[in-house]
Amino acid sequence: MLLAVFSDIHSNHIALEAAMREADRRGAEKWIFLGDYVSDCAYPERTMARIYEARRERDCVFLKGNREEYMLRYRDRGGDWRYGSTTGSLLYTYDRLTKRDLRFFESLPITAVIDPNGRCPIRISHGSPWKSRENLRAGKEALLRSVLARIPEKVVVSGHSHHPFTFAENGQKYANTGSIGVPVSGVPGAEMLFLRENGDTWEFEPARVPYDAEAVISEIRESGLREAASVWADAIIKEQREARNYAIEMLLRAEALAGGGKVSDEHFLRAARELGIVQED
Repeated sequence: MLLAVFSDIHSNHIALEAAMREADRRGAEKWIFLGDYVSDCAYPERTMARIYEARRERDCVFLKGNREEYMLRYRDRGGDWRYGSTTGSLLYTYDRLTKRDLRFFESLPITAVIDPNGRCPIRISHGSPWKSRENLRAGKEALLRSVLARIPEKVVVSGHSHHPFTFAENGQKYANTGSIGVPVSGVPGAEMLFLRENGDTWEFEPARVPYDAEAVISEIRESGLREAASVWADAIIKEQREARNYAIEMLLRAEALAGGGKVSDEHFLRAARELGIVQED
């Protein structure tokens, strides 16, 4: 039995379609989606159409990511989202979601236990089982050990960090899928994970699937996302080409420039210029 795991699509339907084709090519019998379906790239409605298609035509499990939580929180509580570098990408996405999309997000958990072969349950989460934004990644092994110590399952899979890696200790094994739509680990391509049945356990098979990043960039430029999200969209464009986490680097630099105060679009612009995301006028 072969399972395909998809996480952190971030509205990149082009990368998602490439990953889906790879899952079909390998004959994956069950598809697992770990959340962060939308935001950052253009046309979230195209990604949601592929998600609903998979739900109709495949044996799928779906979880909710932190980006879906953001959308639901904005629906329920409102907020100060506005177009610009700080929250423009989120507002652009929200404005294109439907009531059906939000109901779908609302129905999803952030963690689940699945047992496809009846012999080895798998714990799946977006971040950790308790917090969708818990960042489990290489270099944070102490945190990972503390999380695994609270999980009885021997096989654990999550996403969120956009950094694929595997870890094994004390009879447990963990895999982070990386990101389908916004890879930042240095090599372009949709990052996904396959789990292959092996007796009473599952073996991890990480995969990186090529996709047309220039087509993704063209959609960002034609869709109005750059006008809505300013230099955040430019950072995503640069990430598509270089697979480096420019958006988070820019955010951290903008926060430093703000000196503990409110981060403004001007802080983002200065950070973007320093990082070479945009050029000086």
